[in-house]
Amino acid sequence: MPAVRGEGMRGLAVFISDIRNCKSKEAEFKRINKELANIRSKFKGDRALDGYQKKKYVCKLLFIFLLGHDIDFGHMEAVNLLSSNKYSEKQIGYLFISVLMNANNELMRLIIQSIKNDLSSRNPIHVNLALQCIANIGSREMAETFGSEIPKLLVSGETIDLVKQSAALCLLRLLRTMPEIIPSGEWTTRIIHLLNDQHMGVVASAVSLIDASVKKNPEEYKGCVSLAVSRLSRIVTASYTDLQDYTYYFVPAPWLSVKLLRLLQNYPPPEDAGVRGRLTECLETILNKAQEPPKSKKVIFL
Repeated sequence: MPAVRGEGMRGLAVFISDIRNCKSKEAEFKRINKELANIRSKFKGDRALDGYQKKKYVCKLLFIFLLGHDIDFGHMEAVNLLSSNKYSEKQIGYLFISVLMNANNELMRLIIQSIKNDLSSRNPIHVNLALQCIANIGSREMAETFGSEIPKLLVSGETIDLVKQSAALCLLRLLRTMPEIIPSGEWTTRIIHLLNDQHMGVVASAVSLIDASVKKNPEEYKGCVSLAVSRLSRIVTASYTDLQDYTYYFVPAPWLSVKLLRLLQNYPPPEDAGVRGRLTECLETILNKAQEPPKSKKVIFL
């Protein structure tokens, strides 16, 4: 659950505290039913609720749902929060939708329209929330609606790294739902070249997307082999200072190396002698390092 902050969220904090202090299940049910009746009356009777109040009540419904209780109202109020320009309100709206709504919900058309608006927004935070919602629901309707839009975000030079990373993972989710939306033609080369991106998170997400795409259409994506070997070589030969933020026990980006090796397993050994030689050198380096005595880190307890 998002952090409970600010004077306006005091009611939410008090409600959570009340639930935690209940001595029995019966007391918990009684307190929850009382709160549900209050929220229902607010939604039905108070048409002047502002976004902040809606966010508070929707947050309470989320908390109640996570406790294992069914929630059969509040969906429209959550959808209304998507049109807010305030991050916290939009975030709660998307969270409620991702957790409680399924692909067959009658409000899905309104949700899709709101997602379209956020994907075209110049605010990358709003774009990111929309991408995460698409990935969480991952319905066929969303794949059909956004399958051609997300690749544009993924390869655009104006897209920031955080959004690129989310776009790659979102497209991967939709690809698993609807394999026929696999990007091809002009998109193939541009997606493959994400392996050269400077941001390691973008590269890791792109490798997962490319690996899934290769399994569907290996011939279309065979150009990834040389770039994957090049990236693997740079990681294996990197020093601690080169990839300090991505080094685990003196091993540079081990998770990304594994992803790249899995990607290369989809193809036979490279025909190009230079590429094959670099790959062989990478494998020898990895095996040799694996036989070295483990390096220890000094742990200081303060």
